[in-house]
Amino acid sequence: MATTVRNDEPMTIFSRPPLKTVLASAAICQWRLVRTDPAWWLAVLACIACMAYAASSGQNHVRHRRQALDEAFRAETARVNALRATLGKIERGEMPPPAAPYRDPRNAIYVGRGQGSAVAHLPDAPLAAAAVGLSDIYPQVIVVSAASKDTFLFADEIANPLHSLSGTFDMAFVVACLLPLMILAVGYDVVSVERERGTLAMTAATSAPLAPVLAGKTLIRTGGVAIAAVAAFWLFLAASGGGSLVDRLPAALGMTLTILLTWLFWAAVCLFVNSLGRDSATNAAILILVWVVLVVVGPACANAAASLAFPAPPRSELVLAVREASVDTERNLDAADARFREEHAGTSELRRDDRTARTLEVTIAADARADEILARQEEAVRQQRRMAERLSLLLPASLIDDAFAEMAGSGHSRWDDYLARLDRFHDQWRAFFVSRARAGALLTTADYAAFPRFDAMTEPSAARFATAARVAGSLGLVAAMTCGLTVVATRRLGRTEI
Repeated sequence: MATTVRNDEPMTIFSRPPLKTVLASAAICQWRLVRTDPAWWLAVLACIACMAYAASSGQNHVRHRRQALDEAFRAETARVNALRATLGKIERGEMPPPAAPYRDPRNAIYVGRGQGSAVAHLPDAPLAAAAVGLSDIYPQVIVVSAASKDTFLFADEIANPLHSLSGTFDMAFVVACLLPLMILAVGYDVVSVERERGTLAMTAATSAPLAPVLAGKTLIRTGGVAIAAVAAFWLFLAASGGGSLVDRLPAALGMTLTILLTWLFWAAVCLFVNSLGRDSATNAAILILVWVVLVVVGPACANAAASLAFPAPPRSELVLAVREASVDTERNLDAADARFREEHAGTSELRRDDRTARTLEVTIAADARADEILARQEEAVRQQRRMAERLSLLLPASLIDDAFAEMAGSGHSRWDDYLARLDRFHDQWRAFFVSRARAGALLTTADYAAFPRFDAMTEPSAARFATAARVAGSLGLVAAMTCGLTVVATRRLGRTEI
């Protein structure tokens, strides 16, 4: 017959040892057991191998981004220098202006929309290799022109769509998804195996409280995997570049805390499932089910629900809508031009039959409609994201992955600030060229020197505050869930059936 042991009922006449002594003794005994367990060492080595491969993959990703940035700057320099050289020859009278307006380096609208376009980019953060985040969704290098945002914001494919769908093997993925599996593999039977071997009754018969003993055993069995992950992360930090240690230290400490919180949360899950009193096989099945729900099914359902609640038009529909806007605008201008010809049949000298001016009006009107369409799509995407984030507040894997990406500089806060600054720069760039084109002014060498430039290195303090607040919120929720699970588990272990 099963008996119930309560922590608040002393089992012997001896006084109860201090809690710190109980935890230390349980930890020492458990360490003597696990250090000879091949399965435990296999989990530790698997964790180190995954972290090492993730570090290598992240470094390759950052290196490719740097190469793309260097190529973009070289291309921009070559384009602008060619325009400057041609303009200098025209100003010195060494060559006549090109007949085609789109080849004329003095034509403001064609230069601003084409060869004179400026490169804007988001610099990599010191620990960008730790988490890819949104850097495989948004382009790092954007060639800003005087046209609508649609013409340059989505001009290039970021990566193979299948690769983007499957995600990138980075440290954030290892910590949020794979580290929990390794913790579950070594902690699923921490209590049930004691019951099956008959040693749980011996532990309960001592004067030590049962809950601290089992909690200490759980922390030691699962903590080895977490320590291996932290050690691998700091080895990666020491071996990689990306700035001085002072610049990387805050994010490194935050990522270390994230790894430890991940460990404590899933250790609490193991302890809670073990407190249910099931056998080891049932515990393993329950824990795998919990992992699937919290790591795989939960985030997918949150994204699917957000997409259903706030459907955003696909990219193909946006492209077609922009093209239709351009065609409609040109058709309206053709109709207005025909009416003007009919009303002023004998005064053709009053007409402004200039190809560049007509193209300017068409493109400005089409760009305005395209920006309106793109703004509606962006608002739908923002609504999707807000709903998905609210639904993910109880999904620790999503919170941990988000915190890791934020600290790596590839999260939503930094990208949102970058896109906002990019919008302001686009408005500044377009105003510079459109104002000159509408005034009929030709660009000069002095104008080329006054082209607006995007300040990529200066990030406002508001963006850093938003990043810190987002990280604190995510980790705070994980810590709260961990505390709640631990309290419930220890209370249940206080009434464990032997």
